[in-house]
Amino acid sequence: MKNKIGFEKFGVMIDCSRNAVMNLPAFRKMVDILSSLGYNTIRLYTEDTYEVDGEPYFGYLRGRYTKAEWREMDAYAAAHGMELIPCIQTLAHLGGIFRYAGYGKIRDIDDILLVGEERTYELIDHMLCTLSECFSSRNIHLGMDEAFMLGKGKYLEKNGLQDSAEIIRKHLDRVLMIAKKYGFTCEIWGDMFMHAAYGATGGVYEARKDEADKIAPLVPEDLRLCYWDYYHTEISHYEEWIDRHRRLTENVSFAGGIWTWTGFCPNNSYSLKITQAAVRACLNKGVHEVYFTMWGDNGGECSPFGVLPSLVAASEFARGNFDRQAIRGVFLEKIGVDFDLFCDLETPDRVYQSPGAPPSTDDPSKVMLFTDPFFGIFDLRVREGVAPGYYRKVAARLKEGESHPEWGYLFRSLRALCKVLEIKFDLGVKTRKAYQAGDRETLGQLVKEYAQLLVRLDKFYEAFEAFWMTEKKPFGFEVQDIRLGGVRQRVAHCRTRLENYLAGKEKNIPELEEELLQPLGMSGDSIGYNYYGVLPTANFI
Repeated sequence: MKNKIGFEKFGVMIDCSRNAVMNLPAFRKMVDILSSLGYNTIRLYTEDTYEVDGEPYFGYLRGRYTKAEWREMDAYAAAHGMELIPCIQTLAHLGGIFRYAGYGKIRDIDDILLVGEERTYELIDHMLCTLSECFSSRNIHLGMDEAFMLGKGKYLEKNGLQDSAEIIRKHLDRVLMIAKKYGFTCEIWGDMFMHAAYGATGGVYEARKDEADKIAPLVPEDLRLCYWDYYHTEISHYEEWIDRHRRLTENVSFAGGIWTWTGFCPNNSYSLKITQAAVRACLNKGVHEVYFTMWGDNGGECSPFGVLPSLVAASEFARGNFDRQAIRGVFLEKIGVDFDLFCDLETPDRVYQSPGAPPSTDDPSKVMLFTDPFFGIFDLRVREGVAPGYYRKVAARLKEGESHPEWGYLFRSLRALCKVLEIKFDLGVKTRKAYQAGDRETLGQLVKEYAQLLVRLDKFYEAFEAFWMTEKKPFGFEVQDIRLGGVRQRVAHCRTRLENYLAGKEKNIPELEEELLQPLGMSGDSIGYNYYGVLPTANFI
């Protein structure tokens, strides 16, 4: 490594809210690695996954961090020169608590708190009071993003229609007053103010209007706005929107994205491309605080350690080093694995990607794991005959990493997934094709594939469970039990139905007689959709 990190604060944010709460050994391991790379801040994103005094249902059965755990983690980070910064939500993204009757009274609409209700601020006071007792840092991230239906539910009934920017400012005043009581300096996501100022939707950042001069006075002087952007590859785009944020306030930070949120696989190729552009822009524009989010959308199946190539590269980019070969050397020195082999953890999601094609954000490994053999939600996108050979090749490559004493568990889990997909990816297509052709001989052969698939699903489950328990608390794995157990049961059920059909016990299989339509009514030919609830069935889960 050369030079110093070019930012005063340089860190990561790890999602611990989507059913996957990082356990303490994994946290310590992450701190060890990040501190060795020059990172000096770490955030754990917790919506309702932390203990709050006076709120017993807050994070109930969700694997919440206890106050004792927070204190232990804070001390460990500080001992390694890192600031552990609480990152919570105080407006939206609190859907987890609204299942409980007591919190339903302070729900505006969707996952949004009811602004102006005194119980709302009592809850927030309890949050900040608890956190103030656990963290040595007096910096805090209060969230407040993506509350686009703000004021459209109970608030509307009580107060009539009001401008969302004005509602946010009223809410901010109350929350910042509470935070000040506990000595916190505050940051929020900037998208709601950007939406008000420019009509920009978070992540897209296309200016549809310009009311920055009108909105700027609504942004408190002592509040930091975070510009978050995980989707662009052009330096000029980031520079433009840094400037647009600064029209609202000079107090601007930047959060990029290291992609861990599209299923089981990390996505280093895309992360590297967008991160290089973002870091260059932040260096050019003199941004003082930069960090990288690692979300866990829809189940947290991906390891945050899977993106170590991107995290190592980002630390080098922040030093002004953009030499990929030199970065490979740093990675081998720090992580102890070949850079390219580690990046191959994403290859289960590259089944149809052509050599030299731009990095993709599709997640076919998750989609086709959960796509049902008889319902075939995504089967129209399958190119029959490609996947089996591809996944055999990828499994052989990933096997090279299985013997590594520290990181072998990551390779074992994703290799086992490849062994499943070698059979399952095309299975629904082949089943429907043979059934509709009346090819009973092929159906008989496919019954054997269903049986073999059950064996491979069991092996994948074993490897995936070992991965999960290495890095995460057990809370949330029950969801994986339900999902993966559902896959196994459906495969067993479909096999039995085929056997019954071939034996004359069933006259037909109605599901296989349905004409398949484009998945979810979408156009294109990609296999990418990171929401389990619609992958197995068109019925309600």
